[in-house]
Amino acid sequence: MRAPLSAPDGLPARAAIIIIGCLLVVLGALWLFILTKTIIAVGIGALALLIAGACAYAHRHGLKPM
Repeated sequence: MRAPLSAPDGLPARAAIIIIGCLLVVLGALWLFILTKTIIAVGIGALALLIAGACAYAHRHGLKPM
């Protein structure tokens, strides 16, 4: 008999890169808002946070055993 495969404890590289990239976009959008006072920068930052949160949520709940 083979042992069951265990789920990795850490975040996979692709998910971590997406989350870090989205958080860098949020920082860039914050600086753009501070410099230009345009509301579109807030929308871009909110969208990036939404994508990062969705990626983290999907990864967290994707590893739970059924």
